[in-house]
Amino acid sequence: MRTIPFENLDPLLGRVPSLDPASLSEKLLARARGGYCFEHNALFGRALERLGYAPRPLLARVRNGAAEGGARTHQAFEVVIEGARWLADTGFGGHGALHPVALDDPAPQTLPNGTYRVVRDEAAAETVLERDAGDGWISLYGFDGLSAREIDLEAANFLCARWERAPFTANLMLALHGADGRRAMFNRALTLGMPPDTETRVIETPVEFADVLRDEFHLDVSDADIAEIWARIETAPTRR
Repeated sequence: MRTIPFENLDPLLGRVPSLDPASLSEKLLARARGGYCFEHNALFGRALERLGYAPRPLLARVRNGAAEGGARTHQAFEVVIEGARWLADTGFGGHGALHPVALDDPAPQTLPNGTYRVVRDEAAAETVLERDAGDGWISLYGFDGLSAREIDLEAANFLCARWERAPFTANLMLALHGADGRRAMFNRALTLGMPPDTETRVIETPVEFADVLRDEFHLDVSDADIAEIWARIETAPTRR
């Protein structure tokens, strides 16, 4: 999350991201590109396996402050270490935790980029990850704890990249945690910092937009793709 940006350029351009290991390595490691949750966590999961862990894939419903989530369109992992369960996730484009979150501890957990906790939503039969936003707790996503199979992840990946009701097909979303804090972008709105201490400005020109992609998020994007993305977001909303 500090090195590989969260970005949905391919779905926004009508492309379904490949989850095969060679394609992921080429895009996220060899090239200066990022990806969204299914790409980030596919790569992260393989790294965990090589390190001797047994990550269990989960599919979650994104809430982002809502009382309940939508479709299961976010992937995370449960990892058990010496009997303790941890939520491990490198692919959440919102205000996700930079360190694993203990799933067996209901108390607030102070991590490098904020304070988090897990709560039980009995009505939805979900465990919900929340973040302290300064003026209250904000729900990020909830999951039922069932294991997701590879075919489930492939299907959810396709849904996110092609479904007209998925946010990734109509809006640009970027995030990267740097040494100077978090930077994020929703369409043309560039936000620096973490809530409640954030600064937002709206990108006004395609030249400025190209500079932001390359300088702020370190993305290697062609001029043709930048022009197509700009055409799609130039009149798009700058607030969710």
